[in-house]
Amino acid sequence: MSSPTPANRLIHETSPYLQQHAHNPVDWYPWGVEALERARREDKPILLSIGYAACHWCHVMERESFENATTAALMNEHFVCIKVDREERPDLDDIYMAATVAMSGGGGWPMTVFLTPDQEPFFAGTYFPPEDKYGRPGFPSLLGRVAQAWREERDDLFQQARELTEHIREQSSVGRPMPINLDWIAQAVTQLAASYDDRYGGFGTAPKFPPSPALRLLTLFHAQTGDVRALDMLQGTLDGMRQGGMYDHVVGGFCRYSTDERWLVPHFEKMLYDNAQLARVYLEAFQLTGNTDYARVARETLDYVARDMQDPDGGYYSATDADSEGEEGKFFVWSPHEVRTACAGLPLPARALDAFCAFYDITAQGNWEGRSIPNTPRPLASVAESFGFGGEELLQAFELIRTAMHEARLQRPQPLLDDKILVSWNGLMLGSMAEGYRVLGDHRYLRSAERAADFLLERLRRPDGGLFRTARRSDAGLKAHLDAYLEDYAFLSDGLIDLVEAGGGARFLGNAQELCQRMLADFADAEGALYNTARQHEVLLVRSREGHDGAIPNANAVAARALARLGRHLGDAALEERAASALAAYAGLIQRQPRSFATSLHTASFLASAPVELCFAGSLDANQALREAVARRYLPARVIAHARASEPATPLSEGKQEDRAALFICQNFACQAPLYDPTRVPEALDAALAESTDQRALHVASKRLGGHADPDATAAYAAAHPRSKFSLWQLDEGQSLHVSRLGFGGYRVDMGHPAHRLALLRALESGVNLVDTSTNYTSGHSEELVGAVLRELNGAGKLRREQVVIVSKVGYVQGPNLERARARIERGKPYPEMVEYSDDCWHCLHPEWIEDQLTDSLSRLGLETLDAYLLHNPEYFLSQAAERGDSRTPAQIASQRDVFYERVAHAFAQLEREVRRGRIQAYGVSSNTLAHEAGHAEATDLGRFVACAERAALQVLKHERHHFRVVQMPFNLVEAGAALTTCQGGHGAKPVSTLEYARRAGLDVLINRPLNAITDHGLLRLSDPPASILEEKTLPLPTAQSRVASLEQEYRRNFAPDLRAPEGSPLKPASFFNWAERLGVLHGNVLDERKLSSLLQWHDLEQRVIARETGRYLSALDGAFAGQRGEAWREWRGRYVRALDEYISGLRQQAAQASARASKPLSEALSAAGAPRAPLSQLALACLLATPGVSSVLVGMRQEEYVDDALESLKLKLQLDVQRLLEVTSGVR
Repeated sequence: MSSPTPANRLIHETSPYLQQHAHNPVDWYPWGVEALERARREDKPILLSIGYAACHWCHVMERESFENATTAALMNEHFVCIKVDREERPDLDDIYMAATVAMSGGGGWPMTVFLTPDQEPFFAGTYFPPEDKYGRPGFPSLLGRVAQAWREERDDLFQQARELTEHIREQSSVGRPMPINLDWIAQAVTQLAASYDDRYGGFGTAPKFPPSPALRLLTLFHAQTGDVRALDMLQGTLDGMRQGGMYDHVVGGFCRYSTDERWLVPHFEKMLYDNAQLARVYLEAFQLTGNTDYARVARETLDYVARDMQDPDGGYYSATDADSEGEEGKFFVWSPHEVRTACAGLPLPARALDAFCAFYDITAQGNWEGRSIPNTPRPLASVAESFGFGGEELLQAFELIRTAMHEARLQRPQPLLDDKILVSWNGLMLGSMAEGYRVLGDHRYLRSAERAADFLLERLRRPDGGLFRTARRSDAGLKAHLDAYLEDYAFLSDGLIDLVEAGGGARFLGNAQELCQRMLADFADAEGALYNTARQHEVLLVRSREGHDGAIPNANAVAARALARLGRHLGDAALEERAASALAAYAGLIQRQPRSFATSLHTASFLASAPVELCFAGSLDANQALREAVARRYLPARVIAHARASEPATPLSEGKQEDRAALFICQNFACQAPLYDPTRVPEALDAALAESTDQRALHVASKRLGGHADPDATAAYAAAHPRSKFSLWQLDEGQSLHVSRLGFGGYRVDMGHPAHRLALLRALESGVNLVDTSTNYTSGHSEELVGAVLRELNGAGKLRREQVVIVSKVGYVQGPNLERARARIERGKPYPEMVEYSDDCWHCLHPEWIEDQLTDSLSRLGLETLDAYLLHNPEYFLSQAAERGDSRTPAQIASQRDVFYERVAHAFAQLEREVRRGRIQAYGVSSNTLAHEAGHAEATDLGRFVACAERAALQVLKHERHHFRVVQMPFNLVEAGAALTTCQGGHGAKPVSTLEYARRAGLDVLINRPLNAITDHGLLRLSDPPASILEEKTLPLPTAQSRVASLEQEYRRNFAPDLRAPEGSPLKPASFFNWAERLGVLHGNVLDERKLSSLLQWHDLEQRVIARETGRYLSALDGAFAGQRGEAWREWRGRYVRALDEYISGLRQQAAQASARASKPLSEALSAAGAPRAPLSQLALACLLATPGVSSVLVGMRQEEYVDDALESLKLKLQLDVQRLLEVTSGVR
């Protein structure tokens, strides 16, 4: 008989996984200085093996390779071998999993990574068989190849290691902070729907993992919107999991994942973190739907953990293995005979066992490898009817049988118990236990959570007050070690707050506060996100951080949630700001792939809400009925406190200690009268929730920039940019701001286009300190871009907030805002005075709308104060009246105007209140009809606007010194009414132009559309077409069109018949490429200028339609053909792209020629007036800047070259009569 293999260094470790390998013949090291120094000293590569105790394939690779003496000898000869428990060292797991995914396209455990002595990975994979099979190299041959490459090709290996290391570091970088748009939740739901399995539930195909963060987001989304699809996906997945074999129908609890799409056959390991998350998911689904099956599953799961997974001292164990007696799943499967044997002697009704086996799919032939995994494919009512039972009678019998099976199963050899205690997973579990008590009312769960919390806080605290990561008991006692990670602090803090809200002692709130303070001190990142490791942690290849969810919720997102909730409990807004910053760091990534950031979005929703604050007075026994009335409701945006005389008060419980049980319902620390009667709770909650919903913001932003434009800072900015030009604005009495004569127009800019960011940076760094945007520009993304760039420059010390003037506008109700307005209508609380101008464009000036929109604007911009907030085209009210026919006569027009200016006065009063609150410095109006003739039904009157402002100031400030300071209007060489039309004043006084009236009234005037004139023939771009386009050699249009048409016919003949349209798509493959027909309507031998009259129109068509559609079709089909068909496709593709480019070039040139012809009269007029030789765009801007009364001209600067072109206009010196010139150019139509 052979003697046992001597123990290696792993025998001294606490991890059950490492101890499993302690008697391998491999010379294993734990990760540490000893192993790393040996690798450097002996110049050997490191073989790093990462796994965990309950991992089935880790056991397989151990049996096949690590216990094999020959293989072990190879490992020991050529490598320094390190074994890591991924659950103890998630930092190492994260770093080297990124390398594994990068190299192999996928990840998993066991993870096998080869490193240089400096820890840089140069090769990585997962499981390797003992010999070449499964399309994988055998492990021994892999070891030989790597050892040979280390000897003979080391330079190549080091180069690969450097590249892989750089990739890992890039993955850990975060983008520029930007606001999180709550509309991304809907986009995440849409992404989930795209991969949803309508038949079995879950997402994607096998294997299927429990998508707990996504399910919580679906629950939230349905509660907020009533979205039926979200509810279907939630219930379909929950039902599939609870009915399948992944759920342990004997004792409760879930296995790790399902190997098949039906949720029938699991990998049988049971992880604490899965059960913690799923217990909460089912609790919330029970609250949302009232489905008692969900409550039962949650209860059974919590019972399983409290009974089988909790240490006598209180901590929760980590996992149980999939294998027993060397076979996966053997512990969990049954035959009918085994069921009958287990139940022998039970007082059961006749045929109850048959019914049980029928219900749980336990058959003689089995459903997996000849045995049966209990699952419930048939409804209980159907089975009961088949066997002649009543439903309740059968349930009672089933309970007896399951108990007997549990007792029989305990007699079987048990799977390995991974009894290490991890702080993070314990935090998840104690939070779910506490919530289980709050929702289900079972005191056992509260006691379990409190025991766990006390254990962690007493036994896993370091002497310096920080946390250890893990602890495990041995004969020598409990050993806690390893520094904790972000997830440990975050999950425990969040769980402690759950415990406080469930009714645990108030002392736990103090513990959560201490942990959160330590978390910020040790893990903080200047960019907002939190690192996964503390600042004093061992230096590794990279200090990683991430925002997406994995098997556990993302630590950064949970940290943000804990900070936000703690801030609400303590009334500390700084904690909420810190939470928002942690999320905002990942906003760019969230926007691209929202479904991967479910926990971040869930937390963002809480931050954006006005949570319902609940405080229970009295003992838990006394207020039980009140708590039960609340517990039935799904309340994601809530904070719960308990006022007890025996405990110190918190800000939420202060002054609420009552002599009898009571419930206080509050918001923002303002409370309703206490409730004593539980029957009144639902109605009061409904009212509070409606108020909370109405106050929910649409965005969450990081810490805002304080301050506003001020005289000294703008003067300093002007002095630093002597080549720019500035005017003086009087935003406040006696306070003059230096404001650039040119402003950056934010129309059609957003974060999705890097060129837009670069253009705004160029403008702000080149002497443009005025930025104009609006709530409706690119659905708020324009404001987000402006805010992001301001923070970037401010953070770099290049620009102070006080140096720049930010203007935004309010009024349009489009896109997400329109959805918001419609949702208010559905809830019976519509925004008043909504102008429903068209199906997709409404308008509103009501104070309530303005207040909400300003909140969102400031959030998107990341500012405390806007310099000016303008009513955006308020004349929509007059336009709608005209369309209805209510403005046909002078009397009707006068009547409609009275109503209109009454609304404006109320809007101005709200804006005066916002000035007083410090959220804006000034306000104004942006109107397209200020220069209309006075009798026009839609004309707006600057004098009446001023009168409304005086009235508003008198109402709000008790004096007439208003803050109406800014007017914005269209003005260009063709549309020159602002300077020429004498439409303002009147009423007995001589009318003057709008610009003159504004000058006399002391108003600053912003000009928009300076280079885009609306003429009788459409849009005229006031700029010269590029010479490169005009001079390009192109084919005649009929020739170019014919070539494209021939190739498109070839596609329809040779390729389209082999393709199928995506399910649900209205487009057929035969219609994918038909530009010859679609563009042919624009021309015969030459361009038809009635259909396409300018280069600007052509650019929109080319970029927004042709390029996008063609690129999408080509990308979609690039992978559709293989072999010879693939070669034929690529050959056709090349010919087609060249031909289409030639056709597009011809059309682009003719559009440019059309633009040149249209603008020629303007160029001739300018020349005749004595204008210097310069590009038309620069002359057009220079003329406007020279017009009296114009403060600043807003230019669309979406490209850096547009910024440079606009700035050149400041150098032009005009020696001409601008008024006479405008009289000439305005006649060009």
